[in-house]
Amino acid sequence: MKQRIKIALLASFVSTFLFTSCTKTLDKMAVMNLNENSPTSVIPSALLTQAEYTGVFINQGGFGDGQIGVFNGHAAGNHATGLAYNQYQLSNGDLQYLFTDSYASSLMNLKQIIVNAKPAEKAYTGVAQILQAYTLGYLTSLYGDIPWSQALDVVAFPQPKYDAQADVYTAIQKLLADGINNLAAGGTVNGDLLYKGDLKKWKAAALMLSARYYNHLSKKDAAGSASSALAAVAAAKAAGFTSSANDLKMPYDGSTYLLNPWQGTYINGMYVANKRFLDILLTTQDPRLKAFFTSNSGTVPSRPAYGLGKLQDGDVGTGAYMSIGDSTYYGGKASPVLFASYFELLFIEAEANMRAGKAAEAATALNAAVAAHLNQVISLAADKLLIPTYIATFGSETASTVTMAKIMTEKYKAMFAQEVETWMDVRRHAYAYPVGMQSIPVVSNTAATKVPVATSYMQRLLYPQSELDKNGASVPKATLFDALPILK
Repeated sequence: MKQRIKIALLASFVSTFLFTSCTKTLDKMAVMNLNENSPTSVIPSALLTQAEYTGVFINQGGFGDGQIGVFNGHAAGNHATGLAYNQYQLSNGDLQYLFTDSYASSLMNLKQIIVNAKPAEKAYTGVAQILQAYTLGYLTSLYGDIPWSQALDVVAFPQPKYDAQADVYTAIQKLLADGINNLAAGGTVNGDLLYKGDLKKWKAAALMLSARYYNHLSKKDAAGSASSALAAVAAAKAAGFTSSANDLKMPYDGSTYLLNPWQGTYINGMYVANKRFLDILLTTQDPRLKAFFTSNSGTVPSRPAYGLGKLQDGDVGTGAYMSIGDSTYYGGKASPVLFASYFELLFIEAEANMRAGKAAEAATALNAAVAAHLNQVISLAADKLLIPTYIATFGSETASTVTMAKIMTEKYKAMFAQEVETWMDVRRHAYAYPVGMQSIPVVSNTAATKVPVATSYMQRLLYPQSELDKNGASVPKATLFDALPILK
């Protein structure tokens, strides 16, 4: 009976998601075969497809990272909701889908794979555990303490407790380790949109994510997190994470139901390029401009008329602005959405080495990271000609010239479109990098006196109103300006 109730609730959750997300995309991606009388008949491949697609479609691209970019300075709101986010005007109802749909769709589906996996399906369990770790990492990066140990047993724990953020990171590392162990059993995995069932790539990705989440703990334990991150980096490379061919990413083909989700958020001009970020790209002659942005008007202006950005303020934008929609790498209709990348692994290696006092190793990793990203995202012949000059200036560091500021500034550029990770980096380093770019938004840039909207930077999202309504006694007290526990 208990299993039948869980399956019924899962079907209800999925129905709610399909209604609230205003899309029939999931109907096109996978059909769930849920039999209340026989829960073991759940098809793992269908659940995996749905969990992967909802995880990216909801949490990344136009419906998640596209909005979070306002808080780290890559983007600026241009009108409507975008202007409110510029002003740090968020309520408990804003962005709550990031929280609720992650549990109701991704995490619950992944749990059903794990619970119902047959002995010969351990590989499905391994992939599901790795994706659970990723989803928890995404959520805790935004909210801090979150439900986990009681979160998915809705019968026993209808009002689950919130686990301390430190415990969530411990759970993430355990899920990754357990996932790797289950992958070792081998087998076939169908319905995998990300790696097409390649278990070797899944193992390498798990180790890469392990490095990422150890690196998140730099504020609490600079030396320990560096040591653990470097060990995970070495293990990921040994497992095959040695080029962009191993990137964990969601592919799109540009069709109506497989359209890169950045198109939906940025192409309508609600969120546009932040002027300060554009200024950095312009002043450094960055060859990635067209990989990042194009004009909302549908044309790509030539230099130096590329600086069509907007500052974060309450002023409605007018005219043409630079947008990610239709850019050459990130905003094409068939562009992929990245989960985790080789260039990010190298940046983690550079930062961790710098914290460990290994400047020469940090410089080597930084140089490799800069080159890897440039060569991955630049496709236009004219822009490729600019790569050697950029590398000579920003990707040729030595033990005597490399600094943490240089590492984090170059990572900030490269992590464009992975906005939650970028925001974590910005907050871990107290909004210090890139140097001179971060600034608390003002009420109006056209006013004679520029009045900041707050006295400090925004640090987190608010817990969802749905949680306050249904599980209020468990929800931690927090404002937009309270640092996450691991960042205190």
